[in-house]
Amino acid sequence: MSTNPRVAWRQSALRITRVHPPYRAPYDQHTIRHAPAHDPVRARAVVDELSTVATVAEELGTVLRRNLDHPRRVGDLDQVAVGCWGDIVQISDPAFGEDGILSTNLDAAFDAQVKAHPEARITAVCEMYSAETYGKYLAHVPGQPRLSADGWDDQDVTGDPAQLLRAVGVGPGDPGSEYLDTDQDEPFIGVEYLDLLACGLHSDYVRENLMVSVFKVTRTEDVQDAIDDVWRED
Repeated sequence: MSTNPRVAWRQSALRITRVHPPYRAPYDQHTIRHAPAHDPVRARAVVDELSTVATVAEELGTVLRRNLDHPRRVGDLDQVAVGCWGDIVQISDPAFGEDGILSTNLDAAFDAQVKAHPEARITAVCEMYSAETYGKYLAHVPGQPRLSADGWDDQDVTGDPAQLLRAVGVGPGDPGSEYLDTDQDEPFIGVEYLDLLACGLHSDYVRENLMVSVFKVTRTEDVQDAIDDVWRED
């Protein structure tokens, strides 16, 4: 039996993004090239504070964000990536993964970020792909109720997507204005929606040059158990 078996999911997208004030204009495929350089010292401080990390075992260096890969084997589940670009922090961690049934791992990590950084706009995504696709999307805007949306084919939405967009200045005619039209069927909450709150940084761009730091970490027993429940095949 392999000591490093394959994981149970074919693909995933797992990110928490913090946008600290002052809130800059969103990036797009053109302006993303002008984003601030990655700060590896700050990234180390961020990973040290994560609720999903017990200790940092090794710093594995920096890579292009667009080259980050989905965990393929169990041995990849102890790697966390952090990007720090000016006032924006983004964390990619397999511990954010959920099975769409009983686990709430993303909620716990998201809530810890909101508690530590209430002044920031914080968004989170967990997309897990196998024979079917499960997605969960969370958003915090200071002074506004929390938004959550999750499901397989259909979404269960808690909160007011339009209210959060108005709070960050999205108006009629702006990108994302379709979410403001209450006469339309409720639009799907996904990465495109989170991008409106997170300066466009939940999406990857072909020409981006954003760097991230990658760390090999250890976990507490409860976090490791939660990871095993989601990622390991029976």
